[in-house]
Amino acid sequence: MSTLRASVRWVRADLRARRGQALLTVLAVAGIVTALITAATLLEDGTNPWRGLFTESRGAHVWIHTRDAPEVTALARLQGVARVAGPYRAAPVMLTMNGRRTPVTLRGMEARPPDVAVPLVRAGRWLRQGDDDGVVVERSFAEALGLRVGSSFTVTALNGALHPLNVVGLADTADQGFYPETTPGLAWTLGTTLVRIEPAPGRSEMVTGLRLADGEDTLPVVHGAVTLLGGQIQRMSTWREVRASMELDNRLLGLLLALFGGVGMVAAALAIANAAGGRVLGQVRDLATLKSLGYTRGQIFGLLMAEHGALGMIGIAAGLVCGQFASSFALRGVPILPLSTMPLLAITGGT
Repeated sequence: MSTLRASVRWVRADLRARRGQALLTVLAVAGIVTALITAATLLEDGTNPWRGLFTESRGAHVWIHTRDAPEVTALARLQGVARVAGPYRAAPVMLTMNGRRTPVTLRGMEARPPDVAVPLVRAGRWLRQGDDDGVVVERSFAEALGLRVGSSFTVTALNGALHPLNVVGLADTADQGFYPETTPGLAWTLGTTLVRIEPAPGRSEMVTGLRLADGEDTLPVVHGAVTLLGGQIQRMSTWREVRASMELDNRLLGLLLALFGGVGMVAAALAIANAAGGRVLGQVRDLATLKSLGYTRGQIFGLLMAEHGALGMIGIAAGLVCGQFASSFALRGVPILPLSTMPLLAITGGT
């Protein structure tokens, strides 16, 4: 019988004889890896919630700003485009409150929330028919200005006309970054209200969002949109740019994730070493038998490394799966990105 076959049979016999110890080793490693992944994911989500927000709101991967409304049917036919949001009319106004003037973009919406790039109402409610003076304000912008549901403020259009508005809701969106890192602020109002505030089409723009089947393939869609719309495009933005703007100050997060990873790997190694040491002490007679059969020190060492290394790999694999489920459950069912993209996503921006 070859040495390899004999080694395999010995490992199988040893695992069957010490099933409890083998199971405890796997569970210890799996628990450590699960805790590591869950902690790292929750830490990243707490410091940068935009990623989960983009998934929850079914955000658009590409935003196109044009002077006139583009042909939606043609955009929807572009290869890789799954859904189209808009086009929505948007106009710049100046918000005046307590003597403070702040630029804000008003975006005209319908009473029924969209299916793509939907603002997630966190307080109050969404717009209703008849809300002639109603507005839903992006939450980070509202918190910066101290706005709450029921607050009132005045906006000044480009023609100098004043228009009072009432806050009926606060909402989160992944369309742009959080205020004040991203300016101007964003607010939604009914399309009829926006027409009353800014009746001149030349002082507004149309905003159209494209949700892709594969968010990684933004470049071909951007090129296709540029070819299709040509000079109509005033500017474009992609989800990569927004993500990059939200991750510019994440150096501390990177250090913390690295610390978590290092501690977790050391703990996993110690767990495996401790379990292996205990099992080896109980295998002294078996190892003596192997030596009598001609096994060298190196072969015995390799045999033990293969056995306990396999148990460790099984524990790591189980921990990866459990960590994914635990993180998704902890994030209220929001799907998370693959593990390969977790530690500080590569930042690539621009079109």
